Amino acid sequence: MLCNSSQVDLDNIEEEEFPGVQDLEFLDCILEEGDMLYIPPKWWHNVRSLTTSMSVSFRWSDYDSSAKS
Repeated sequence: MLCNSSQVDLDNIEEEEFPGVQDLEFLDCILEEGDMLYIPPKWWHNVRSLTTSMSVSFRWSDYDSSAKS
């Protein structure tokens, strides 16, 4: 798994291992054909496809310029 990926399986949460996950606030939406969702940098997100679909992600090598001195 990537270092920036969550270890929590949101479809099968192990409450003993991740007790705080049940208290998290979340947004839920269903996108229709032609819709697009913008997810801001560093926002944790989970995506589940209800039908055959295509997803495109852009990962920039310098997306956190504030960490540089």
